[in-house]
Amino acid sequence: MNTRKYLIKNSLVACLVGCCVSLASAGNPPFFTTDAVLNAKGELLMTQKGTRHLDIFSADGKSLLHSFPFDEIPTGLLPDGDKVYVTTFEKTGRLQVLSLESGRVEAAIPTGSGACHPMFGPDKKHIYVCNQFDNSVVEIDPVMRKVVRSVKVLREPKSAVFSKDGKYMFVTNFLPAQRADVDVVAACVSVIEMEGFTKVKDIQLANGSNALREMCITPDGKYIYVSHNLGRFTVPTSQLQQGWMNTSAFSVIDVAKQEFVGAVLVDEPDRGAAGIWSIACDDKHIFITHSGTHEVSVIDHPAMLAKFESYKDKSRLDYDLNFLYGLRERVTLQGNGPRNFIFSGDKLIIPTYFADILNTVDINTLEVTATDMNPGRTETPENKGEKYFNDANHCYQGWQSCNGCHPGDARTDGMNWDLMNDGVGNSKNCKSMLYSHVTPPSMISGVRESAEYAVRAGFKFIQFFEPEEEMAKCVDAYMKSLRPVPSPYLVNGELSDKAKEGRKVFEKLKCGECHSGPYYTDMKMHRIGEDIEFEKGWDTPTLIEVWRTAPYLFDGRAATMEEVFEVHKHGIDKKVSKKDIEALTEYVNSL
Repeated sequence: MNTRKYLIKNSLVACLVGCCVSLASAGNPPFFTTDAVLNAKGELLMTQKGTRHLDIFSADGKSLLHSFPFDEIPTGLLPDGDKVYVTTFEKTGRLQVLSLESGRVEAAIPTGSGACHPMFGPDKKHIYVCNQFDNSVVEIDPVMRKVVRSVKVLREPKSAVFSKDGKYMFVTNFLPAQRADVDVVAACVSVIEMEGFTKVKDIQLANGSNALREMCITPDGKYIYVSHNLGRFTVPTSQLQQGWMNTSAFSVIDVAKQEFVGAVLVDEPDRGAAGIWSIACDDKHIFITHSGTHEVSVIDHPAMLAKFESYKDKSRLDYDLNFLYGLRERVTLQGNGPRNFIFSGDKLIIPTYFADILNTVDINTLEVTATDMNPGRTETPENKGEKYFNDANHCYQGWQSCNGCHPGDARTDGMNWDLMNDGVGNSKNCKSMLYSHVTPPSMISGVRESAEYAVRAGFKFIQFFEPEEEMAKCVDAYMKSLRPVPSPYLVNGELSDKAKEGRKVFEKLKCGECHSGPYYTDMKMHRIGEDIEFEKGWDTPTLIEVWRTAPYLFDGRAATMEEVFEVHKHGIDKKVSKKDIEALTEYVNSL
């Protein structure tokens, strides 16, 4: 990598002068920006999770012009003249139509659980929305203001791009959708044929690919680049050097062939680039934000492509930490947690999720100007804990944060890991952190007596860093603050008729003897199932939000909850009908 000193121009504004809306007061909550775009006027539009607002700033981020509240968290936005289409989700996924003239929401179109990433189709006549938790993409007629077509993908779609001819949509699946006790575990990109609006292919990426974030298509339409984490789950978690556990990459997909070609690592041999997030490109450059190390990579696009296309064995490319040597500059940003960004003309506009500092990068000089968009910003212990959870700068060589194995708001990556705390050679499926502090012990083997102990051990043995107690307490507070997402299996927030029948089966089979109480766990160890590794058995996990944590059982051998009961007979010692298993599955997935 070429070493360069970057000029950081700090215009950290103490107060906003001449704004239509003032932010200059103490005690302001964090923004937690979920999306940002420029409108036709050059104004900066941002959706904020922390305030549930759509904010409109001047292009430099110094003046807040307008602010519009929403009833649920805004997750994405799509400006269109005097209207803005805003996806929102907490309980009900919707595309809301905001009139900028009146400041009113003119319509709220139900889309599906986890609505995000609104975008116009190639014909500009339809809007498409990813429903992360409904595992679907929907087509919306903005004139009729209703969903006209829907298609299922694999698991947690969060972003999409169209081929240049408009015939296909490529959709990221955030996590692998398969069993984990096999040699190859990786997330896929789904391909939607637009005329029939049907899924025609799932393109599996390199082994260990997970947390698929964003995509971009090259100007000539030949390739699609997908940013994602690359977990090295096949080895014990004994060290960090040279990306031993986690690396960051962007995968290359051949659009015409609809095939995975190779994965390019964006880390270096002795310096990680954790928390890869958004990606964009033009003919000259590829831009990538690193939310864990608080940087943006600027890559020489033509040189990278020439080297990539001439690389002999692309199946080994995802282990080559030297590939980008001499082809990329790493630009340090102000603030913490750069995620989504805007590529406009000769500059990058980059908000920071955990600081509300807006970075503007001149792509010709790599000069950075930083503006404080939220003076008076204050953080609760929970806010600080989430920041520490996602920050890789305190990790040895910046290889990973807690988010590396627990992406998607401290949940699971869908893979098995061989942690050193219960021996070697005995991989276990990654667990969600939801309710971990109130359902001890921790780990499926119960080897950690509490989540508090596990948090501190995780920093020490996974990030090779001794946290100060105050930092660890903040991470505890963040994890304690996690709340379940309403199950997409619910109907208007209630159990379906099928799930109600499943509850009867749950009771008949006495599942509640182990899965009892408000968290559906007795917090005890039980010898159940096959391959019981320890004499005391396995810890009983909570069933809350279990619909989100596939695959199942201690080593992820069951890809679906139905397989847990039908194939592996978990907790079932008698003959159960197919109908009862389907109802039981529906009930458990509704918790």
